[in-house]
Amino acid sequence: MISRAQFYLLTVNFTLGTTLFVTINEIIQRGKRDAWMMPLWAGAYGMLAALLWILLLRSSPGKSPVQIAREAWGPAGVIVGILYLLWFCMIGAWALRNVSDFMNVTIMPRTPPSMFHVMFLLVAGYTVVQGTETIGRLNGIVTPFLFFPFWISLTLATVGWDWERLLPAFRDPWAILRFPALLGFPFMETFALTMLYPKVRSGAAGALLLGVASAALSISLVMFMVIGLLGPERAGRILYPIYTVVQEVELGDVIVNIHSVLIVILITLIFIKLLVLLYAAFETIHQLFRPASRWPHLVALSILLSAAAVVIYENPIQNRILSNKITIAYDVFHTILIPALMLLSLRLRRALQSRPRRR
Repeated sequence: MISRAQFYLLTVNFTLGTTLFVTINEIIQRGKRDAWMMPLWAGAYGMLAALLWILLLRSSPGKSPVQIAREAWGPAGVIVGILYLLWFCMIGAWALRNVSDFMNVTIMPRTPPSMFHVMFLLVAGYTVVQGTETIGRLNGIVTPFLFFPFWISLTLATVGWDWERLLPAFRDPWAILRFPALLGFPFMETFALTMLYPKVRSGAAGALLLGVASAALSISLVMFMVIGLLGPERAGRILYPIYTVVQEVELGDVIVNIHSVLIVILITLIFIKLLVLLYAAFETIHQLFRPASRWPHLVALSILLSAAAVVIYENPIQNRILSNKITIAYDVFHTILIPALMLLSLRLRRALQSRPRRR
């Protein structure tokens, strides 16, 4: 079991995850000076989606969505569980590929991407086997070492701040309508946390909603600072604008490479997201098939994720196309359509069962 505070921190870090890597520049391209408002709208949508998940989970206390699917649809619920397993694996492979791309572009261009995948999966697999409590404690321990250095690094970069880069403001507050992919990534992906929901001692609903809101506010604030420091035109053209912001900070001879601190922070956030996804996939296998041994299935999952990460997309352009045009459909299907149908099926079944039978 994990506490409400641990679940809240997991929600925040999971949502931030790869968001700070791969989508900041494109959001700024779409929203320009008002791009910082887009995560707020997307976060509000994410909270509405989370309310649907909470209703579903409260309809069968102590059960995960995979178990609820079997309760609602019987043997057909196994198919739903397999769909969720594949979806968790797809997102996990995507996260692995994102981190290897980042490392190859920034500091280790000659290292094969598979090396990063294997290293991450070895540590994540060992943590998952230790159980939910270990995941919650690990995340709780590292969060202060992520939060304070990250915001201190961005604060040090404000020497290059220019308010003119944010003006005129509020010219396009509905830019989110031109970039609906932001609704799916990252906010619909937080559905993976529902596999941990039954493990929370109390207050899981409030922690989930507050975590989504805090992550949306954090992304919005980061984008506000990036636009004020780089300008919308320059930030929209840079692949990793946050890394560029911190890379340009110089503090004399004592600390001259503060961007290396940011690299560690971003990599740790990616690891936390991968950890939750690997746990969700592993727990799905456990609930569907009840294996006697854990390690063989975990090794198989790791091999699958590592292989999928290599081939999931060919280059950053294809990554952007897939993220914008395809993943939103998958996310809506898994996080809105299926949970809504499960909730409706459960209520109809229970309503029919509660009717008095005629003699």
